Amino acid sequence: MHLEVRKKGKVYALTIFLFLYLNVFITFSVIYLLLDIFGFGATIESFSIDVQQTLITEKILNALFLSATTLLSDGHYAITPIGWSRIVASIEETTGFLIPAFIMIKFLSQEHIRFERSKVSIIQLILHTFFVTLGALFVSLGLEFFLVPNHLIDGGIVGISIIMSFLTGLKLEFLLLILNLPFLYLGYKHFGKRFLVTTLMGICILSIVSYFIYNVPVPTENPFLASIFGGVFLGIGVVLVIRSGGSLDGTEIIGILMNRRTSFSIGKVIMFINVFIFCSAGFVFGWDKALFSLLAYYIASNMIDFTVGVFRNKVL
Repeated sequence: MHLEVRKKGKVYALTIFLFLYLNVFITFSVIYLLLDIFGFGATIESFSIDVQQTLITEKILNALFLSATTLLSDGHYAITPIGWSRIVASIEETTGFLIPAFIMIKFLSQEHIRFERSKVSIIQLILHTFFVTLGALFVSLGLEFFLVPNHLIDGGIVGISIIMSFLTGLKLEFLLLILNLPFLYLGYKHFGKRFLVTTLMGICILSIVSYFIYNVPVPTENPFLASIFGGVFLGIGVVLVIRSGGSLDGTEIIGILMNRRTSFSIGKVIMFINVFIFCSAGFVFGWDKALFSLLAYYIASNMIDFTVGVFRNKVL
């Protein structure tokens, strides 16, 4: 009976999450529609809807299409946000998909949490926020400056998300959140709401930074150098976020839990999981890219272990 109640609770929570996503989609659609009606909205190039947009039905379709594309897709090739809608599109693209996750936090119960963290002071909270921001910045630089431009992938859920984004065209950050949901729930059950908030904040910062540095000139197009420097940046960023009580990837949560229960280090657990992910990447991006990606994460995993060893008493 108790198990059935818990299952119903999880289904209820998932239903609320999907309902919140629908509300975010509709809310931004209404904003785009109002901006369009008053002459501040976005224009859509001719593909299936009349460019003149003389009918209110066409404006509604434009608003719905713009909201859906901005929320789910990385491409704005058919959309030209103008005026205030450019600001709205930036907000929706960078943080809109995370709004339901933050709202969901208030629905989560604090019962049955095994490793609930003690309260922290304002100074500690500021320091944690700073290190999460810095860690997400390092990871974003590693991805956008070195790995992604050279068609290399990160490991873990990030790597799976990159592969799926390449195959489906869906937004990378959106896939990151969706695929990380089971691991976020696992982390919440073991570490509490503060871990969940810290992780979501890290993903949010990662998305915002990636949005602003997307398509910037890359330092190198040499895959070997990109693997080395990308791995170093990833390793440093991951540890900074873990030290602050959060995570940017579901495999890091598994690594933390395995490290507590076995003699395996966090980096080695993540590396073992990523071997299978990089093998999958070989069929999508080619085996040379997969091997360079494996090299990058080998460097990142060793950087994680080295930094965790230096600050062992500070990790979670």
